Amino acid sequence: MSDATPSLIAGRYRLDELIGSGPTGEVWRGYDQRADWTVAVKMLDTRAATPEVLRQHAQAVARVIHPNVAMVLDVGDHEGAPFLVMEFLTGESLGEEVAGQGPLPIVEACDLIGQAAAGLEAAHRAGVVHGQIGPDSFRRAGSGVLKVVGFGLADQVPSDDGVRYRAPEVIDGRGGEAPADLYALGCVCYEVLCGRPPFDGSPEEVGERHLHAEPAPPSSHRAEVPGELDRLVLAMLAKDPAARPAGGEPVRRALAAIARPPRPQPGGQSTAPQSHPATGPQATPHPAPQSGQATPYPGGAPQTGQAMSYPGGAPQPGQPIAHLSGAGIGDTQAMPPAVFHDGGGPRKGDTAIYDAPPPGPPPNRRLFVQLGVALVAIAAVTVGLILWSGSRGEPVAGPTPSPTPTTSAPAPEPTETPEPSTSVAPLPTDPVGPTPAPKGTLGNSVPSGGWAHWLGEFDAAVTSQETIGDIEPGVARKAHEKIRKAGRKLLENHDGPAFNQIADVMRDLRKAQAKGDVPSSGPLAEFLDDWKP
Repeated sequence: MSDATPSLIAGRYRLDELIGSGPTGEVWRGYDQRADWTVAVKMLDTRAATPEVLRQHAQAVARVIHPNVAMVLDVGDHEGAPFLVMEFLTGESLGEEVAGQGPLPIVEACDLIGQAAAGLEAAHRAGVVHGQIGPDSFRRAGSGVLKVVGFGLADQVPSDDGVRYRAPEVIDGRGGEAPADLYALGCVCYEVLCGRPPFDGSPEEVGERHLHAEPAPPSSHRAEVPGELDRLVLAMLAKDPAARPAGGEPVRRALAAIARPPRPQPGGQSTAPQSHPATGPQATPHPAPQSGQATPYPGGAPQTGQAMSYPGGAPQPGQPIAHLSGAGIGDTQAMPPAVFHDGGGPRKGDTAIYDAPPPGPPPNRRLFVQLGVALVAIAAVTVGLILWSGSRGEPVAGPTPSPTPTTSAPAPEPTETPEPSTSVAPLPTDPVGPTPAPKGTLGNSVPSGGWAHWLGEFDAAVTSQETIGDIEPGVARKAHEKIRKAGRKLLENHDGPAFNQIADVMRDLRKAQAKGDVPSSGPLAEFLDDWKP
């Protein structure tokens, strides 16, 4: 530690070890003496910008709350220099993983870059541009989740090493916005797949190639890279910012479709929507319909989730993705023209549109089927129990036959009515046994590892349901926000408000669970069952 670096920040954060540095300042492994846990402290360098600019930057980064972005726990000033306190991530960065084991498996690379894209999408929606993306800008938490770290100042000049991941508009001085981050993410994806960035050489040579040279498709360095992934990476590396994907969310969705292609159905049919080959120099466009021929949209324009055809011909090379169908972020996006490794048309199995599988049958129809099956099962059990009771000679409940009227037999003397026996055994209401008692109550019990560790596990449980697509995205986003606000209140020793915030998010999740927006089984459901507000 240098003489200029204080050993204690804001009277509570002890700086223990320098773990990184960049254009905006130094990152230290620190220790929060008040909350009793390890944190990362970023001391912003006033030589990079004025204290006011750095302070605004710190506050903007703190507003980005997403499971794939390192959580900011505190923002402050120490002797005029702003600082950020963030969660301490114990895993490796993407750069360290590639350096240690070489190119990552295709599916793992798609998953990790998809998480990075989701984090950048959240930052861009909050108005924050990273500006300094490289392989070390994405680091794993102890749970394995990948998070965006190291937000820089968007107008900073890139370092010599950083030029390998800079967009053409940044290199030539036009400045970088969200599309520049996607270009840099494309460079990182290229390196994760191939073990090398798209361009090598001296900083001057690399900068010139970013401006004027077309990168080779990743499959030219690694044959097993599928054509869909080739096209996606090359789309992210388009020279024109308008020709790149419209945001991080379309990138994440495309990578998810590549990593987990739909399974074929019986009879050889696949659940994947039909798609058209990408355009390219050798691709044949869709012909316009002839007179008397059915148009590509016989039932009207395609709906969300439906593969699109092009009545006027396929989109032309260089046409911006966002303009192909008028779609916005989150809608079906067509990938831009590909540059194929053999110079020819698309390969077998290539697709131009990444989309979700078609929806299943309407929920009401499924509900009626389930109710019908349940009624049949109950009837069968009831009949079986009646027959079983009759075989034992026991009275069976049922309609009483009408007696035959007589005039000679006297009326019977009233006798004591015997206690009726149960003819049909009641159906069990709890076939799996009683619900286990919760492990504790908020505010009255302390979980193993403390509340800070417990909140991290709570946040990870929500993330795990997101990973498998088993939770409504809006519910998950609000849960993450409230969990992290509770964490900040705990750090400030405001235990009562923190527990109120936690109880609030648990009630929200229970209500969403009742509506079907949160699963009733799985890690999150188990977490909710273990603790009661």
